[in-house]
Amino acid sequence: MASDLSTSPASPGLISQVADLSERLGALVDALDPDTLLGADATALYGDVCRMERLVVAAKTLLAPRIAASGHWEAEGHRSPADLLATLEGGSAGQAKRTLETGQRLSALPSVEEAMRAGKLSGAKAAEITDAATWDPGAESQLLAGSEHESLRATKERCQRVKATSAKHDPLARAQRIHANRSFAHWTDADGAFHYQGQDTPERGAALMARLVPMANRLRSARRAAAADGAAPPPPEPEAALRADAFFLLVGGGCVADAGGPGPADADDLVSRPPTASVIVRVDRDALVRGRADPGELCELDGHGPIPVPLAAALAVDSFLCLVFTEAGDIKAVSHVGRTINQKLRTALVFRDRTCVVPGCSMPYGLEIDHVRPMEFGGPTTLDNLALLCHHHHRLKSYEGWVLERHGPTDDEPGWSFTPQAPFGQEPGLGIDRPPEARPRK
Repeated sequence: MASDLSTSPASPGLISQVADLSERLGALVDALDPDTLLGADATALYGDVCRMERLVVAAKTLLAPRIAASGHWEAEGHRSPADLLATLEGGSAGQAKRTLETGQRLSALPSVEEAMRAGKLSGAKAAEITDAATWDPGAESQLLAGSEHESLRATKERCQRVKATSAKHDPLARAQRIHANRSFAHWTDADGAFHYQGQDTPERGAALMARLVPMANRLRSARRAAAADGAAPPPPEPEAALRADAFFLLVGGGCVADAGGPGPADADDLVSRPPTASVIVRVDRDALVRGRADPGELCELDGHGPIPVPLAAALAVDSFLCLVFTEAGDIKAVSHVGRTINQKLRTALVFRDRTCVVPGCSMPYGLEIDHVRPMEFGGPTTLDNLALLCHHHHRLKSYEGWVLERHGPTDDEPGWSFTPQAPFGQEPGLGIDRPPEARPRK
């Protein structure tokens, strides 16, 4: 069992001050009678209490690393410092770990620490800013500027942009890491209610919301129409409830009566369905031309955060992509880059392929249209250059370097192959990938 590594006990004066402050705050809350206050007074008091809360969070954030370094958590029989902090707070280990991580980063971020000690940053904002400043320490002042008065969402967006363009950041590696950490968890609570949560990549989140929101809107319209025929229409349902119903219909393959709901998502659905998503990408012109975003530049899904520049181009396949070109913060142009396959070509494609064309797969559901030779490299939108892939194999081709090739002479026998990209320097045609006796003589 580890012993406390503290060099000296805490100052009795500091401990007594905190105890006195706690006692006085407890008496204040005990005597608080909100009904006797004017709205303006209640609002002013709320703001003062929020500042006190930020100061308390700052103290917790400063104390947490010392608790971790001292080893006292182990002496108390806890599995980790975060476990002890969570026990003291009565909260989750995840939140306690976030507080500890924020505190450990503060030693290298004096300006952020100063802002926290002054009560200017909430714990959530401090966590976002310290995380982003760890990726790019030179952006500490930029991250702090205006953070005290802006919303948490605005702070998160600015932090995401800094991380996305930092020198340490590999946008494709980040996309692969997020994809590798995708998850779906579910549980049943004490009342028997089914709960679920998870995480996924931003482009899949955007595609989900592009389906979910219109479905919820169609549900609302259908229920209003049905209520119009009844004597006592039901009260309007909250948006969260409509989206829960829409999510179930999308997953279950149900439909909305007279509202254009989805049918089974098989190959035939590709013939008549609209583009899979309508998304807006905010991108700097120079970043699009260069193929990557440098510090201070944008390439992000509107409402979903930064994405790699190559992904912005890939999203245009079988979707309606709205590109908003910016330069120095100003909108320079808007372009609707639709690559949606026309219905005749869709019909021919589905007639030929029916399932994922990768040998051994044959997945009939969730199919996506792929340009065998990408459009950005001159690939035409013709039947010979199109194929149906399941999402898994489409992703491998787009982001992992796998190669799809057609070898068959006719549409009856297209003869597909799907192989990983050869290691650098061993691409076909160089001769390095062949045995010495088979290599061409110089």
